[in-house]
Amino acid sequence: MDPLSKKSSPPLLRLGHVISFCTFLREIGVPVDRYMRRQKLPVLCEDPDMFVPLARAWSFFADTQQQEEEALGWLVGADAGNQNLNAALLAQFKTAQTLFSGLKRFVKLARSEATHIDLGMYELETEVLIYTRYSDMRDSPGHLTSQAYQLGIILDLIRYFLGKEWTPPEIGIEHTVVPAILDNHFPGTRILTQQPMGYIAIPRNCLYRARHHTDISAQPAGNPVLRENLDDIDTLRLLLKSYLADGYPSAQFSAEFFGVSERTLARKLSARGLTYGALIDEVRFEVAKEFLRKPNVQISYVASSVGFDEQANFTRMFRRMCGLTPSEFRKETMHC
Repeated sequence: MDPLSKKSSPPLLRLGHVISFCTFLREIGVPVDRYMRRQKLPVLCEDPDMFVPLARAWSFFADTQQQEEEALGWLVGADAGNQNLNAALLAQFKTAQTLFSGLKRFVKLARSEATHIDLGMYELETEVLIYTRYSDMRDSPGHLTSQAYQLGIILDLIRYFLGKEWTPPEIGIEHTVVPAILDNHFPGTRILTQQPMGYIAIPRNCLYRARHHTDISAQPAGNPVLRENLDDIDTLRLLLKSYLADGYPSAQFSAEFFGVSERTLARKLSARGLTYGALIDEVRFEVAKEFLRKPNVQISYVASSVGFDEQANFTRMFRRMCGLTPSEFRKETMHC
């Protein structure tokens, strides 16, 4: 099999979920940047809608849990809730008329959060299980931490319809033991261990409840962008965007992400008429254009955000890509 085929493209995770962990850890005084660099995650990117390698995010979760807080996934899930989900996905969920229709939307759009997640609803006679799993990654470091966090998000979504005090009759986890935090947070809830997936059980008579909250924030336009059937180069483009602010992502870095040699990566890029340098320029140009369409963002900030230490070097790259300087591009865009 081609080592960079669609099937082998590594899974990605929205940076917003890593940000959830970072925010919580900083609040308890943990030196987050040190852990991020240790797992080769971007430190300077602040856009929650960028993507990072899921395996590295999980390693970050596992590392900080082992060193700092045993119940980290559950605590972050309870603390952050659904606030770091893609805004368009969350808007679609919150405008659903019933819990059932909201959960169906969430399941359908979950790949906008993580490219390889298996999220679904399993219907039983008296209840429905909303489940989450990564069937091929159950033994990966950080999997159980991530699952605990995901269940916290799902619970927060359910409570949007059923009220903040609602507790599920049953929770299933893949862990072999029940974390003490679950007994404390969910008294009276059955906790089943060693399950084939993580899930929350919802009685059927709750599924057709209307929203518990009546205050809905302003809804962003558009739909979540689903991340399915990405080929190797599409995946790499998506990944590189989150690393630009930290500096030039080397070819070695990108090859390691796929588990191939730099020569193999270069061959695949060549088959698409690209060099690695040209790909980086394309990604930098695409990100820079989005920044430049925002009139209050300084060009020096745009330059640093796409990995340039010197604004002059950024200007040369930008002019090479489109024949305009960043200032000229912004002026033309504002007049369109």
